[in-house]
Amino acid sequence: EADLAWVPRPETLSGIFEFPMGARAGTFLHDVMEHLDFTYKDPSAARSLIDSKLKEHGFEARWADAVSEMIPKVLAASLDPAIPGLRLKKIERDRRFDEWEFHFPLKRVSPDRLGVLFQDQGLSQRPIPETIGPLHFAPVKGFMKGYVDLVFEWEGRFHLIDWKSNFLGPAVQFYSQEALRGVMQKEAYNVQSIIYTLALDQYLRSRIPDYGYETHFGGAYYMFLRGVDPELGPDFGIYRMRPSARRIEALREALLDV
Repeated sequence: EADLAWVPRPETLSGIFEFPMGARAGTFLHDVMEHLDFTYKDPSAARSLIDSKLKEHGFEARWADAVSEMIPKVLAASLDPAIPGLRLKKIERDRRFDEWEFHFPLKRVSPDRLGVLFQDQGLSQRPIPETIGPLHFAPVKGFMKGYVDLVFEWEGRFHLIDWKSNFLGPAVQFYSQEALRGVMQKEAYNVQSIIYTLALDQYLRSRIPDYGYETHFGGAYYMFLRGVDPELGPDFGIYRMRPSARRIEALREALLDV
């Protein structure tokens, strides 16, 4: 979770913005999204899942309304305005991979060298932490491993999503692109995203005979769940990244022992 510069008054919060903050809240929301059928037709099925997960994670049942109001917004949001029709509510279960695990050989580079490499790529201005969420660097031991919240296929291209529960403010307007860029830099999510893209690129190379990055990789989306509202447009709550093929190839040559 991103650090808060201020603590809002309780009366300023409503809906999903009122939902508790912290690691437990993040785990709960991840769990809901992992087990949710994005294409559900019966709202009672989604409500039943939410009720069950609230109880499982130790939250009061009163939060069900806030989470139930959030879910349709996330599913209906345009993931990428440049790709007409790309919305989670159209992704069937058999076209998605939740908690996708990767593990690949890494050249024996030092943490300092890793930091310099990402700084040279313009991706970080600070040392790279060994752990960014479920991503773990072990450069001295020669491997990198992690979990991507969601990988899915849409019209022949593969995309990845990372769910974020960060509280950035009491309204959607606090989740603007400028605000999200700041969080991506501060929490090293931009570095995490590049590594996830590199991992998926490497996996697809080994599975698709005629694989090409430009042809088969769609994009990476960091979805700040509290700040998504399709009625206000695509610029709130979703941070989109699609590194150039040239950058991915350069990092692949520098990092992967393949």
